[in-house]
Amino acid sequence: MGGKKRPTLSQLAKKAEKEKAQPVQKGKKEVKKEEAPAKRTIQALDEKVFQTIAKEVQNMRVITPYDIASKYGIKMSVAFKVLRSLRERGDLVLVAKGHRTEVYIPARGS
Repeated sequence: MGGKKRPTLSQLAKKAEKEKAQPVQKGKKEVKKEEAPAKRTIQALDEKVFQTIAKEVQNMRVITPYDIASKYGIKMSVAFKVLRSLRERGDLVLVAKGHRTEVYIPARGS
């Protein structure tokens, strides 16, 4: 088992010398990382977005909360609530329910 071998004293001394010498070198360009735009997620759902989701799910074969969350940029918890409310309205039928996900189909296509 053991672990990683410790460096020798001479290796530690060489490493320390390199670290001291490195800030002196200013000839290298500093690479700036471009920040990716943060993906926004909607926490509260607008009625207009809800109606759009209600229309589009009628054309889908199978609907999962992940599909809705990724397509509309909303949180998974909001997607679960949207699909459950659409099921209560009678637009969707629950086909399978697991520990973490639910699978729906449109009510007219069943």
